[in-house]
Amino acid sequence: MTTLRELLSVAAEHAAAGRTADAIAAYRKALDISPSLAEVHHNVGALLYATGHVAAAELSFAEAQRQKPQWLAPALALGHLYFNSGRYADAERAFERACLLDPDSLEALGNLGLSLQRLARYSLAQPYLERARKLAPTDTRAWFALRTNLLLLGRLEEALQDFLRFETGAPLSAELVTTGLMFSRFLGDPAYEEKYRSLAVDWPYRPDQADLAAVTVSRLQYCDVTRELIGRIYADYNRLQQQNRGSAPPLALRRETANGVIRLGYLSADFRGHVMGRLMLDLLAAHDRTRFDVRLYSLAPAANEDALTREFRALVPSFTQLANFDDAAAAHLIAADDLDLLVDLMGHSSFSRPGILLWKPAPVIITHLGYHGCIGLEQVDFKLTDSFADLADAAAYQIERPLALDCCVLPMRRVIPAKQDITTRTELGIPENAVVFGVFVSLLKLSPRCLSLWAQILTRNRSAVLAFSPKKNSERPIYLRRLAAFGIAPGQVVFISCSDDEALDRTRYRLLDAVLDTVPYTGGDTTAAALDMAVPVVTLAGERHAERVSYSLLGHLGVTQTVAHSDQEYVAIACKLAEEAEWRAAVAASIAARLPGSGLADMVGYTRSLESAYQRALAQNPTAIAQPMRANETG
Repeated sequence: MTTLRELLSVAAEHAAAGRTADAIAAYRKALDISPSLAEVHHNVGALLYATGHVAAAELSFAEAQRQKPQWLAPALALGHLYFNSGRYADAERAFERACLLDPDSLEALGNLGLSLQRLARYSLAQPYLERARKLAPTDTRAWFALRTNLLLLGRLEEALQDFLRFETGAPLSAELVTTGLMFSRFLGDPAYEEKYRSLAVDWPYRPDQADLAAVTVSRLQYCDVTRELIGRIYADYNRLQQQNRGSAPPLALRRETANGVIRLGYLSADFRGHVMGRLMLDLLAAHDRTRFDVRLYSLAPAANEDALTREFRALVPSFTQLANFDDAAAAHLIAADDLDLLVDLMGHSSFSRPGILLWKPAPVIITHLGYHGCIGLEQVDFKLTDSFADLADAAAYQIERPLALDCCVLPMRRVIPAKQDITTRTELGIPENAVVFGVFVSLLKLSPRCLSLWAQILTRNRSAVLAFSPKKNSERPIYLRRLAAFGIAPGQVVFISCSDDEALDRTRYRLLDAVLDTVPYTGGDTTAAALDMAVPVVTLAGERHAERVSYSLLGHLGVTQTVAHSDQEYVAIACKLAEEAEWRAAVAASIAARLPGSGLADMVGYTRSLESAYQRALAQNPTAIAQPMRANETG
């Protein structure tokens, strides 16, 4: 008879040789002899999990924990199993148990923090991540987890300073170079920014680092780079993601029935009180429900839902919450709805989930509005555009095919401003003779080239000021630090508070004489808001979609006097607006006169154009919708 010791030795040999089934069988025989061996239950769980038998592995780890309650390993193993399965609440409980067993376990602390982070409980996650960071000051994972949580909490300066501390002497890594690319915009050194841009572009990302590669894809849109480089980065990102997907077939199949109604889904984290949410609510209300059956898929956690979310829910027959599911599980939920077409509204913006699209949960996928670039996935069929927003050869530099609307790609939402202004020039200390250039933009858009152009404009117009309006007052010192590095003094900068009240926020534009668009990543809703208030916008049209969205708005409006095609022309137009009050007033009057008839704010017309584009997309993929069955055919 084989002894317990012999069975354990044989099992270990099989496991070391990669004979997983034989190892599990030997371990099970050992458990028949001595069922209380926690270590053996744990080993069986590890082997089962490695071969994809998740449910069985969970049972084995749980039994190991039951047999040896004070042993740390099963709690950690269960935590990882739950986390990797998207069961973040279960993962939180498992890692919390591990922390009780060993309060100094870096693995338990860090992963408990990450589990709470996935549950959008950022404040609760913070002390665990701070403790992990303190225990392992040179550990990349501990630093990166804390960095992410600080950003989610809006504590940007703390995240930046912690990065600068960690950066000193830290080995280069994908986490470090992509963070350097992001955070370089919050400092003032163009050479520092160029260093991290080069590192991020050329970094050899692994497939499991596709999310970090996506940071490079996204941030390059804000940099002065060529279309050729952007195209190469799209291709690199696509290659990584296809390796992650492997040989799995697409989830979406042809529709089983065809009744003339297109089943359409929208994927977003912004079905809430957000500029994109308000825009989409108007669009959904305008959809032709006799031709489109609309479903919504929310990436935001339930805690982020608000009164606007309730309006979204009331407009559609199906509103699916995906925040608590991993990418594959979320894709399966979407695919179960048997869509004809899925529209991603996120791109690579904050809280986007391009990994969901990788599984092809709908026969046709379109990306739209979320940010000005493409996603860079072959599973995404089209990127919406228009006749101004892209050059004719745009397809050569992206993976998604351009799909042009017959109107502006970005609709304008008109807002009646509040009667009471949010503030006055006097309250802001703006001199009576000053020309105020509005620049209501994020720090990310403040490229070296952009700030250099603005510095030239302010040098030629000493009475001019730049008006910023960051969402958080705590960011104001970061703006001033960034501006000072490019020769823009605090005396030529004012900050205007913003609010959550859309009508009150519109009154900020009454304080402005003109708006300076950002370069190379132009405005979208900020440009639309300025035009809604008849404020002239100076923009510089480039080659990429990201460089042409404001141009598209002005082109469709028919007011292109303030569109520049070179750096010198951009500066000249801005200076002319500052120096020639009559011309500035004429441009503003032209905007006000043309806007009502331009169609930019016609949401019904925009939605009809969008629906037409959807139908053209489906027509280019004839297998996407099943054809009606003839009488003599059988299924």
